[in-house]
Amino acid sequence: MNSNRKMDRREFIKDVSLAGLGLAVGPTLLNLGMRRAPAQVGMSKIVIASHPEAVDRMRVNAEIAQTLVDMGVMQLTGQTTVADAWASVLPHLSPDDLVTIKVNCINSLLPTHPEVVDAIVAGLIAAGVKENNIIIWDRTNHELTSCRYKHNAGDTDVRCFGTNEKGWGYDKQVKIAGVNSRLSNILTSSDHMINVPVLKDHGTSGVTLSMKNHYGSVSNPGSLHGGQCDPYIAELNNVPEIRGKTRLIVLDGLMGSHIGGPGGPPRFVYNSIVLGQDPVAVDYQGWKILEAERQKQGWAFPQPKHIKTAAELGLGTNDPNNIHVEMLDIEGQAVRAAGKLKTTWGAIKRRR
Repeated sequence: MNSNRKMDRREFIKDVSLAGLGLAVGPTLLNLGMRRAPAQVGMSKIVIASHPEAVDRMRVNAEIAQTLVDMGVMQLTGQTTVADAWASVLPHLSPDDLVTIKVNCINSLLPTHPEVVDAIVAGLIAAGVKENNIIIWDRTNHELTSCRYKHNAGDTDVRCFGTNEKGWGYDKQVKIAGVNSRLSNILTSSDHMINVPVLKDHGTSGVTLSMKNHYGSVSNPGSLHGGQCDPYIAELNNVPEIRGKTRLIVLDGLMGSHIGGPGGPPRFVYNSIVLGQDPVAVDYQGWKILEAERQKQGWAFPQPKHIKTAAELGLGTNDPNNIHVEMLDIEGQAVRAAGKLKTTWGAIKRRR
């Protein structure tokens, strides 16, 4: 990519705002529907940004994905520019800080979509994060490349590699509910982390959303599946390296699986991105979405045990009375106005 062109895009996105696009933070403009009420102090805020054409014939519309992430993070933070919104979720950002993006690529048929990560990367760069200080990661290089991510462990551009990359691996030892485990060095090296899970059910734990996504952050996830993964999921997310470094959760709900997960193809299209900073509230909301899909077929889907355990550990809330959900419904006219935000960064060019 031409460096001057890249700078032009970067400078442009720093100045992008809802008002500048003719969009409203609050009431409806340009077919932008927003159902909201003021969040009360102490409540966990969740934003669900949706567009009915985000997925077309099981392919993600990158332009719409960019808009959903941009407008979702602005709505969540109350900021009116993309750059300010991302800066607000990265407290005390320093020039050399490492910002990592934990994706979920264990199922190549339903992974974290690169189009969603593209949008996150663009926002981070707009907020002032150096490209080479961004790492997109999961367990292995193979899992990432099989899901259309481009491997890059070099000294330029956004990096993307697995914990099995030479020189990284697992090191710090922790006890997870009595089980010895080691944390990924990518995780322990992070100053800030963005968690980007997928909307999936799980045959053992019930759901695999933001908290279970960190089974890809430890050396021995297979040892943490007893008792429906409870209390292991909650205890893992209570370690300081996860609890203290997670800045934002961007749940990729463009497609989902409510039965037969975590493997297999998507079972339904949800056309949405779910954003929040409370992992328990995000996972509770994700469970409710999956529960609604199961109920369409008359199936019961009780709340997974680990969500309640995580709430009891103080990781967040699973009390619907303490979760404030704002629905951000974006129609085509708004996306056309915001289409100029689309940016593809060199480190995650997709194989077409």
